[in-house]
Amino acid sequence: MSSNRRRNANLLPVAKILLIGMLLLTVGGGALFYVNAKNEVHRNGQLKKNLERELLALETKDEVILSRIAKLSSFDSLRKRQQQDREVFAKLIPVSDNMVVRLQDKAPAAGEPQVRTVSNLHPAR
Repeated sequence: MSSNRRRNANLLPVAKILLIGMLLLTVGGGALFYVNAKNEVHRNGQLKKNLERELLALETKDEVILSRIAKLSSFDSLRKRQQQDREVFAKLIPVSDNMVVRLQDKAPAAGEPQVRTVSNLHPAR
């Protein structure tokens, strides 16, 4: 009977080895995921910073262009340009009063209220 006991004593503790291996694998995988997540946060932060710089540059460029448009489209600038380039530039002719069309709002009818409801239904005529 003692020979049976000795045979069992020499076996490897497979269950313990598997448990420790799975524990190490889980902790190692978690650590790799954590490092990858931190690297992704840094990459995204750098990308956001670069995009914010690009947006700021575009906003300042837009402001410069808008101010230049306002400056070049002012009446004084157009008149000065017309005086410099008489043949090339469009002629500035003042608009006469007979060329202006003025529209007046219709007065509401006596039976028609000021505020009307909007509906898709056609009223009975």
